[in-house]
Amino acid sequence: MSNIDDEIRHALSEDERRAIEELEEPVGLFDMLGMALRGKQAWITWYMWILGFVVFLLGIYAFMQFLDTDDLKTSLGWVLAINVCLGITVTIKVVGFTQMQKLELMREIKRLELRLISSNEH
Repeated sequence: MSNIDDEIRHALSEDERRAIEELEEPVGLFDMLGMALRGKQAWITWYMWILGFVVFLLGIYAFMQFLDTDDLKTSLGWVLAINVCLGITVTIKVVGFTQMQKLELMREIKRLELRLISSNEH
């Protein structure tokens, strides 16, 4: 083996150690949310947050209209709108948390891969 190969291996192992140390740090809920707001699929998270906010505002509007109506038929229409908004909000939250769990799982897989690589070098 040449001297250059040894230097390349040494540089790679330092990067791997640094990456493993970074992956070893515990990640909280807000850190996972930050990970979801960056990267290639961040647009999905941004879209879900914006859509969730708009649907929440529509739900509040529907609730205010429900409180102001005296007619039973109109009240049932606003209750239906409130239920639709709640269903959409719950769906958005489930998809959002699934996205964050996927990112955490990918992080753990990378961590295991780096541990395997570093253990095979020694």
